Amino acid sequence: MTPSPRFTFVRHGQCVANAQGRVAGQLDSPLTTLGHSQAEATAVLLSSRKDLTAVVTSDLQRARATAQIIAGVLNLPLFNEPGLREQCFGSMEGQLFEDLTASSPGAEHINEVRWGNGESVADVHARLIETFDRITRTHPGPIVLVTHGHVIQIGMALLQGRGARDIEWFDLPNGGIVNCPATGSLLSHDGHGTR
Repeated sequence: MTPSPRFTFVRHGQCVANAQGRVAGQLDSPLTTLGHSQAEATAVLLSSRKDLTAVVTSDLQRARATAQIIAGVLNLPLFNEPGLREQCFGSMEGQLFEDLTASSPGAEHINEVRWGNGESVADVHARLIETFDRITRTHPGPIVLVTHGHVIQIGMALLQGRGARDIEWFDLPNGGIVNCPATGSLLSHDGHGTR
């Protein structure tokens, strides 16, 4: 029998910023009607998982609303975790993607650039080391983490022992589910990644 994944990541349902083609980042954008439907469909998919013990969510309303639906269907306790917030894109948040102009990151590695004077991928990677350590100490059983696209992808790299420069980017739809393989403890007791 395959062990259950420690973390089951869920990307929040569609929010207004997503529907409008805007950079959401840490902009607190609410779910659309479609986003609510996506959260309900995700909850139904997760309802067969009888091993889940809690739902932990970003405190941004699009994730919180998604998590409330999932926790309600699964009859699980719900906990807010600000460390699961999306990558901050600073002055770019709220802008239409089509209006953004490309600029060279210069000599920095692209994952170390703080776009819009927000957070870099490396900043989020470092934040998630502390966040996952805190979550693991507080919630020992298999849990659902409702969060955001970049956080899931950066988190997967971290939990698989990869650094901030080694992120495998993939398309993750709103309401998408990603199971982190049960590969044992990937965080040491002091909260630092294996790499």
